[in-house]
Amino acid sequence: MKRSNRIIVLAVSAAIALSMFSVNLYAADKPKTQAAWIAAAALDSPDTVDQLYAAAKKEGKVVIYSMSSRIKSVKADFEKKYPGVIVEAYDMRNTEIFEKVEREHSAGIFNADVIFAKDSDGTMANNFFKTGVVFSYVPKDMGATLSDEFKTPGFATYIEMKLVFYNTEAWQKAPIDSWWDLTRPEWKGKIMLTNPMAAIETLGLFCSFALHADEMAAAYKQEFGEAIKLSTGVENAGYEFIKRFAANDLVLTNSDQEVVEAIGAAGQKNPPIGIATSSKIREKSKGLKLDMITSLKPKTSTKNPAYLNIVGGAPHINAAKLLIRFMAGDADGKGPGFAPFNVEGGWPTRPGVPNFNKTQLADISLWNEDSDFNFYNSEKVISFWLSLKK
Repeated sequence: MKRSNRIIVLAVSAAIALSMFSVNLYAADKPKTQAAWIAAAALDSPDTVDQLYAAAKKEGKVVIYSMSSRIKSVKADFEKKYPGVIVEAYDMRNTEIFEKVEREHSAGIFNADVIFAKDSDGTMANNFFKTGVVFSYVPKDMGATLSDEFKTPGFATYIEMKLVFYNTEAWQKAPIDSWWDLTRPEWKGKIMLTNPMAAIETLGLFCSFALHADEMAAAYKQEFGEAIKLSTGVENAGYEFIKRFAANDLVLTNSDQEVVEAIGAAGQKNPPIGIATSSKIREKSKGLKLDMITSLKPKTSTKNPAYLNIVGGAPHINAAKLLIRFMAGDADGKGPGFAPFNVEGGWPTRPGVPNFNKTQLADISLWNEDSDFNFYNSEKVISFWLSLKK
């Protein structure tokens, strides 16, 4: 299946999937399977690390589907700390993770133990979490201080967001202060972003524009001094922004890495700006001249929590629990499993865990991710986007 079609397939098949997954995960001829697995998994049990490790060594391995290539570092550090337990890690896009989980559960295959993904299109919350395809596991000691918003549909260990990046050799400070600036003619052909057909975080941001249309309209008036006039057939200011934004000759890429490398290359006289995941700011350590804008009107961006979930029917449940603890940074959040993700551009969700951001999360004006709106409106936003590219 082509990558560009995956999100559409997930959205269109939602109604079928809601019933299909529960049937295929726990087949009708095995009515005790679900209850037996949940009982054995004991996701509410206050397990100690020693108990989990002893049981995990008997299981021998843990399988994780990860949205981040940083899982390679996690694998090496976990296997060093817990010899005898192998991490079988697959580095995949969010949409690929969801597609694989869907396909495997439809076939009654239980391969993955853990998925590490974002839920910017609402698939995890609505297709998987609500139907028992995946479960949220938050270790008791960590959950005691964790806000409830970071416990479902999975254990959110940190937050990222899509931000506008710029070249610091070309601009000493942020060159824009409103999303509507990106519709101005001076930015025509100079805006880069990952295609929303390939990145659900970009799609989720577009959904936020549509959901918060009143705020977008107010920001337009503030920026241009007059009320917005919608194009024929465009229903609100959020969609109008997407339309005018798309008309500004965008440069679409296949990855955020391409975006920041093009923006941050040294020695440019007229570099582009662009949208990328906030944690890509770490690439400046490689010599890129990068900074990210943390204040835009009407909101800077949308929160993108990074979720860890245990897959229903997971065959290596104790190793899965141990891996999640490890990736959350262990008891104090400072362990090596969280270190690859606790970087500038990523904001830890657990109180007291130090982070490396100049601007704290509370000081950034953000929309919350609305999984229900995104799930039921992603197809509409995609269709609108595709209509603009014809």
